[in-house]
Amino acid sequence: MTNLPVTFVEKSHNKKLGKKVATTYASIDGTCPKSCKLKDETCYAQTAFVGIHVARLNRVVGKNSATEIARAEAKLIDKSFRGGTIDGRPLRLHVAGDVRTRKGVSYLSSASKRWLARGGGKVWTYSHAWKTLPKRLWNSISVLASVDSIQEANEAAAAGYAPAIVVDHHPSDKVFTMEGSDIKWIPCPEQTRGTPCDRCGLCMKADWLHSENKGIAFAVHGSRSKKFKLTVVS
Repeated sequence: MTNLPVTFVEKSHNKKLGKKVATTYASIDGTCPKSCKLKDETCYAQTAFVGIHVARLNRVVGKNSATEIARAEAKLIDKSFRGGTIDGRPLRLHVAGDVRTRKGVSYLSSASKRWLARGGGKVWTYSHAWKTLPKRLWNSISVLASVDSIQEANEAAAAGYAPAIVVDHHPSDKVFTMEGSDIKWIPCPEQTRGTPCDRCGLCMKADWLHSENKGIAFAVHGSRSKKFKLTVVS
């Protein structure tokens, strides 16, 4: 499936994720909703090394639909580790890309269940398609709603999602709130304390975050950070 706009990596070399995390990458052009305000603006996955990889995936989208790409992604997950036992490592879906159709989520949800049954760790991701994808469809995938405003954060919470937002800075490493919402925002521990995802695990607990009325706040980073406008109001 090397000609398809999706890849699977058994061991990420991403410092933020940690030393023992599997990942998938999908074409941004082929999978991300047009409503995403980060696309072609402040999306870190379109910069640096990840950006080079994504550009290659974008070039081979062809006539593959978002659903077909998700199906191919699910097959790559099933074929990982030669289809055998996994050593407990978590799986981060879509370091680049998204899934925007119900059928696509169904493919990935089923593959995630099989991943867990084979001994894999938690599966987590973020999605800008939360407005059209009911939370129940994700099943065993820990998914946070990628939101672009406080209003959207409130809407996502009402729809059953824990929200994830990008801000221009963290006021500190402590939980904070922003004007217009009572959601309690946790600054990304990797950004504030250097704790990688495989040791933190907060985003792998989306249902718990939602039950506690909490979300994750990421400080903008990368070469496009000067374009970012959402300022923290603590």
